Amino acid sequence: MRFTESFVPLAVIKQKLDELSHTELHQVQQGKWNILHHLYHCWMVERGVLAYIKLKTQDTDALVRVSLGTRLKFIFFFATLRIGFLKVNAPDIVQQFPQELNVDDLMGKWKKTREEADVFFSEFPDALAKKGIFKHMFIGRLNKTWTQKFIQLHLRHHLRLCRL
Repeated sequence: MRFTESFVPLAVIKQKLDELSHTELHQVQQGKWNILHHLYHCWMVERGVLAYIKLKTQDTDALVRVSLGTRLKFIFFFATLRIGFLKVNAPDIVQQFPQELNVDDLMGKWKKTREEADVFFSEFPDALAKKGIFKHMFIGRLNKTWTQKFIQLHLRHHLRLCRL
């Protein structure tokens, strides 16, 4: 299975974007971001997670096991986020947007990132996949499966926020 297979397909997102006007794409949704900001943020998260994992897996001795507590925090985090009880501000690095956002440019970058992730994980050792390869700032260290779930739920959360 490809790493990104469980993620909302980019073709589906693009199709929904194509149905919207320029005004709708740039209208602020749920606070301070418009639809393109939400999606650009999601791409930056996917790109950032991949870069983090590539860096951290260079020293496999530094990787640790994922604790049961982390799994519980993961479930609690997304459950409270889903019901609206929790609001989290994204780190500054993943909320810096260019002046002009272009759908085709964004989708091209996102496609490239997903292809890169699929290639990187195609031969990723099972022993490493079970270790904490990504550290979420609130949840803690996540293994490959929980990292995929994080990206999947994160994207769905933002698609819900911008009503896509």
